[in-house]
Amino acid sequence: MKYANYLVLVVLLLAGVLLKDSIHISTNLLSLFASKESLEKLRIANKLGYSKEMLVLVKGFDKTSKKTLKALVKEFKNLDEIQAVSYKLRPSKEIQKYYKDYHLLLADFDNTELSEDILREKLQKLYDGLSSSVVYRPIDKHDPLKLFTMKEKEIPTHKGKYITLGKEGYLLKITTKIEPSQMDEARTLYTKVNAILQNYPQAIAFAPFFYSVENSAKIKGDVQFIIALSTVILLLIYLVMLRDIKLLSHTFTVLVSSMLFATLVCTTLVENFGVLSLAFGTTLTAVSIDYFFHYYFHGFYQSKKRFDSSVFYGFITTIVAFGIFALIPVAMIAQISLFALLSLSFAYLLFTFLFPYLEIKPYRTVMVASKSTFKISSTFVSIISLLLLTYGVLTINFDTNVRNLDYQNLKLQKLQTLFSEANTHKLYPVIVQAQTKEGLLDTLHFLQKRQSKSVSFSNFIPKNHTCLKKKELLKNYDFLVLNTRLNEVATRVGFKEGYFKNTYLGVQNSPDCTLIDWSIFSSIGLNIIKQEDTFYTIALVEDIKDAIRIDNIEPIDVASIFSRVAKDMLDNILLYSLAVLIVVFGLLLLSVRSRFFYALNYILFPLGLTLAVLSTFYELNIMHLFSLIILIAIGIDYGIYMSKSKKLSSTTLAIKYSLLSTFAAFGVLLFSSITALNSIGLVISLGVSALFILTKVMR
Repeated sequence: MKYANYLVLVVLLLAGVLLKDSIHISTNLLSLFASKESLEKLRIANKLGYSKEMLVLVKGFDKTSKKTLKALVKEFKNLDEIQAVSYKLRPSKEIQKYYKDYHLLLADFDNTELSEDILREKLQKLYDGLSSSVVYRPIDKHDPLKLFTMKEKEIPTHKGKYITLGKEGYLLKITTKIEPSQMDEARTLYTKVNAILQNYPQAIAFAPFFYSVENSAKIKGDVQFIIALSTVILLLIYLVMLRDIKLLSHTFTVLVSSMLFATLVCTTLVENFGVLSLAFGTTLTAVSIDYFFHYYFHGFYQSKKRFDSSVFYGFITTIVAFGIFALIPVAMIAQISLFALLSLSFAYLLFTFLFPYLEIKPYRTVMVASKSTFKISSTFVSIISLLLLTYGVLTINFDTNVRNLDYQNLKLQKLQTLFSEANTHKLYPVIVQAQTKEGLLDTLHFLQKRQSKSVSFSNFIPKNHTCLKKKELLKNYDFLVLNTRLNEVATRVGFKEGYFKNTYLGVQNSPDCTLIDWSIFSSIGLNIIKQEDTFYTIALVEDIKDAIRIDNIEPIDVASIFSRVAKDMLDNILLYSLAVLIVVFGLLLLSVRSRFFYALNYILFPLGLTLAVLSTFYELNIMHLFSLIILIAIGIDYGIYMSKSKKLSSTTLAIKYSLLSTFAAFGVLLFSSITALNSIGLVISLGVSALFILTKVMR
């Protein structure tokens, strides 16, 4: 049995090898915070082409810039990952044909009765222009009287026939084949784009998937550094503490086994388990060393006793806290909690039921807790704690921008700002859905009435009932009589007989709007898909907040999604935190009974001190709040140990060693450039420091 601990690790490693293809780890922060509904809308938006666009700016408008522009067009067209490249303001042949075929239905029709004088005046003007003009000006025989007029559409900023980005330079709009989930393909294209642009110093590029590639690499590197640093520090600390290589080996094996067990379960069963959840979960595993230290310094492994109520109650309160948070509808917090629940439970079982069979030598040196010359009563500690809590609550400020929790890629943020600020149109994407195409058009046209500069299918396709009204209007207008009058007057004016023979005769045979092929507009970025009996498309709007007030319109840009879910996340965290506090305080009361208020100081003091520091120097984010609950779970353990201790010197020593271990595990998170991890490290480090002070000064 003395090698059973190593056998457990070997089994888990073998399981890891067998399950390696089933492991799913995500570096996408959005998937850790956004709701499933928002993520589903994003997936649909990606199918519609949103986020597949890459923009390339060629600075300046001189000959060199134009030469660079054309060279880049050739370069990018040769890449397999590129679907289309556009740089000229020219509609596709399909769209030109569409306007020709549907001109009569799309144009405004003047059905005013034309008098003889007006008819003659119009035709005379046409004839005079034809006969006196030096340059030949052909007459539109389909509509010489200009009864049908198209509204002029806003022309984008351009330089001649080329697309431009404000006053910055020429712009290439490139549609890629990259889906956000295709990280390998995204990295490949990212590498190819950078290789091309190295030869063109005038050009810079930006695409949404750049964030995924660069942030993913940064986050992975950060997490690997943190785990490696934490491992080295903990090994050194345990070596100094235990001074027994064999015991150190067994202890560290348990921690590694617990981490591995939780990792295998979470990454194989949870879709898109986050790498940040994994990083924090592994540091949380170090909390389980409490169980070992308490057993070790109290001689549990040499006694016949097989159950310690103090450790059990501490374990249960911690597990209940994480168990409740594992149900929260905030993916990152739920994932971290699930990981902690699994790893701590596994470690508890090994430390409690396996270690007694490993022939562990007793702790020989009797350490007596140092007696401080300054001790204060628990009542005074409670008063100070409540004052600190009150100050913290009254001065607290919340940062509800969830995006601030991600790695702040300043380089790409600067690039994104350049492309967005130089774009004078300032339009933002939303997703629109309906059960039918007609319903989709109704919503899009209603949106356009509220925001005239919005861009969608409504700019090009009329509603079906509008089409029917127009066809009815054309049907009721006597174009046959108009043709006869037109030809009679034209002959008198000077046109040769039969010049307008077929004019206006085919008007009533205009095609049906229901036959319009919507796919022809994909060349200008407008697409439609049908999924589960629902039609979806994207519209570009000026004001997202106004647009999403309309039924069946939702935001799909990351900033709007984060903004929309921030309040829900905060409400969920507060609600679940309240549930955790009620349950945990109940368990604390059951376990320590008459010493409840004494044990409560191990929660109130670290909570009050940490909250006071945070509210003074920082804005609180949701990871700060979650970490405060973890701090409560840690503090409760120590409150139970101290309240139920029968050998105070050993309990105090175990707690100090545990605090040092916890501080080392979480303190390394302060080195992370990812705000989410840094926030957790800050809270736990402050809390652990407060607990250490408490063990020194409280009577």
